[in-house]
Amino acid sequence: MSTHATASADDPDDPDAPAAEPSARRFDGPWLLVLAVATGGWTLLYALDWALLSAGTPAGAAVAFAHGYLLAPLATAAILLDALSLDERGVADFGLFKWLYALGSLVAPPVAVVYYAHREWLKPGDPALLGGP
Repeated sequence: MSTHATASADDPDDPDAPAAEPSARRFDGPWLLVLAVATGGWTLLYALDWALLSAGTPAGAAVAFAHGYLLAPLATAAILLDALSLDERGVADFGLFKWLYALGSLVAPPVAVVYYAHREWLKPGDPALLGGP
């Protein structure tokens, strides 16, 4: 027994009827794009920090904060969410490797290149499965 009112999807004139059945997948998203942006941004900021900035300056601190505390965790989250999305859709299961890639990317997000190579290696025969949500 449910306490929630359910609208009939059979009546096209009912304004309260649901437009479409919502997806049951929780981890869908543009995770490869987020991962690429975070990894590229981290690489550029790290190179800028290493080559041009000194640690004692406000600019050096801001750049170090951005690549260490903003972009590295973003890349970590993108790796985990992409791996969980693939697992949820039944495309590929990374198992323990998703956690190893995530921990590695927390220190150095270019680990995402290895993750992507592993992702492509696990790719099944249907390339449409890895195309998007």
